[in-house]
Amino acid sequence: MAKFDDPRLSALNAEAGFQDAGMRHALTSALENGEVARASYNVGAHVWVAAVLTDRALILVKGAVRAKVMRVPLPLEIVRGPAGPKKGARVRTPLGVKTLWGSNLDADMAALLAGQAGAIAEPVVRPVSVLNKVPGDAPQLVETLGEHDAVAPTIEERKVPVRLTRRERSEARRRAGKKPRRPRLQKAWGAWVGFAPPSTIWDISYNCVMCGRALSNPNSQRHRVGTDCIKRWGSQARKIRNPALTAWEDRKARAGIERIGRQVEFDAAYARQRAEHEAALTAWREVRAGRV
Repeated sequence: MAKFDDPRLSALNAEAGFQDAGMRHALTSALENGEVARASYNVGAHVWVAAVLTDRALILVKGAVRAKVMRVPLPLEIVRGPAGPKKGARVRTPLGVKTLWGSNLDADMAALLAGQAGAIAEPVVRPVSVLNKVPGDAPQLVETLGEHDAVAPTIEERKVPVRLTRRERSEARRRAGKKPRRPRLQKAWGAWVGFAPPSTIWDISYNCVMCGRALSNPNSQRHRVGTDCIKRWGSQARKIRNPALTAWEDRKARAGIERIGRQVEFDAAYARQRAEHEAALTAWREVRAGRV
């Protein structure tokens, strides 16, 4: 039993998709006057999503009970050509970038790639008749084309990459050599300035701050008073900012400025290396693909 009775969709009877009646009805309602289907594809790993390529657009049918139809007019935006074991092509759709594959009518994705140029060519039927056969000469073949027959696009027009032979691919890889190594951004390190000294130290006084007598005892020098004044006035010990910390902070600031200057140089060199790497990588890919 045929899946589609509509002659515009009769070509899809050879496909394996559209098992649900709701999807078939939605697809039939979405066709315009004179629009003819060419092939259908599976969309990624979705069970209830299918795509139909017509001579005017790519129609996406999503859902079963209440199927929704989305049209992607030609030309199509193909993100990636056929690749992988299933020969799937990545196409930008209203649902995002999806992988189309699994078509029986368009197994090599030639019709889908032709949609990237904005036109889907019909198969050309060329009946050949032998007329005015002259003895001793080759028969003259006369091709009769209809008024609306379209000439099939060439490989260049369809933008289908020509697959190289195994020997040509091996030779291209040998000529390309190793892949250009990606540059790495160097990180500038500051000069070692040592560990930070204590922030405060004891204020040492060699004379009593109360009576002015000279102090020779280290304990009295730290308390800044003599043995008699400490009994009367108590300890006058105090802490002050460490001068060594100020010198250390100055050395650290100079080292930081020098590090920033070296990092600016490394960043400029990295930017140049990135530009050179992109050019070298593009050339390497051209040679490896056999296009150069």
